[in-house]
Amino acid sequence: MLGFVRTRQEISFVIYLMLPTLGIGCSGGGPAGELGLVIVVGLVALAVLVVIIETAKAKGRSPRVPSGRLNNKRGKHLDQMLKERKGDHLTEEQRKTIEENIGLYHWLPEKLIAPWEERTLVFLDFFPFTDMKAGPVTKEMRLLVAAEACLLIVKRPMSDYRHLQRIHLWEDEIEGMENARGTATRHEVNLSWAHLKKTIDKARDGHNLTLHEFAHVIDFADDGIAQSIPVSRHSTDYEEWRVMIGEEHQRLMKIYESGKNYSIRAYGGYESIKGDKPELFSCATSAFFERGVRLKRECPRVYEALSKFYAVDPANWRKKKTE
Repeated sequence: MLGFVRTRQEISFVIYLMLPTLGIGCSGGGPAGELGLVIVVGLVALAVLVVIIETAKAKGRSPRVPSGRLNNKRGKHLDQMLKERKGDHLTEEQRKTIEENIGLYHWLPEKLIAPWEERTLVFLDFFPFTDMKAGPVTKEMRLLVAAEACLLIVKRPMSDYRHLQRIHLWEDEIEGMENARGTATRHEVNLSWAHLKKTIDKARDGHNLTLHEFAHVIDFADDGIAQSIPVSRHSTDYEEWRVMIGEEHQRLMKIYESGKNYSIRAYGGYESIKGDKPELFSCATSAFFERGVRLKRECPRVYEALSKFYAVDPANWRKKKTE
């Protein structure tokens, strides 16, 4: 029974229910009372240990009440910063860096350039990057990560990143996670710079590391859980997303089990032991921005849901002609 206890209130309630069974009351005394008291103390200690373990298990799930007000304030502040940046632009040097490195830049419609630059500037002003062991994170590195992260919210509010607190760049391997190229929680993102550089200029492979990890941050934002439903349970779109993710996950698994290829990569089929599907939204996001035409053809339902959520239509983007 204690395995299902999660809060102090529940612990107290369980112990309260057990008191009569243990023969402990307000007037309890003698050896029996002392024995009962020892048992209760043991139960309390065990229950506290259970809470600690369960908290540790909840990866990426942050306490919602204590951080709620803080992050609501951060969200409002981010959106206000964006308003204040209205009409601001990147420097010519910054634009050149983006043009020479980010593959999707050459596909982005002209009307989206201004809001993209405004968001990139806010991102650079607000979010800290930690230095790599091999040396400091350069201005170029910060700019490229910020620009790609802001592609996701080019038509959305900055407050999508209200819970994000820091970005860690690693020269190659992520410490403690040597097999991971990138990781994300509600509060931080880890990126392997070596792998990021391999994917950033490829606008059509559906494997963009930065888009993938920051899509996780957006997925976490509404409820602290990465389950590929990026909208609140109170949203009118929640049930549609829930059903669609379940059905698309099954479809994805069947396609890859049959040996066929698909616009959403196989990693999107990962399922946690709790039944959540944390990778589908992120993998679908990468496919949406980089394989829009194919995703729309193969899975129009997913494409339309993402197009509504991100408020863009990559399937109709056309590559700019180079001079």
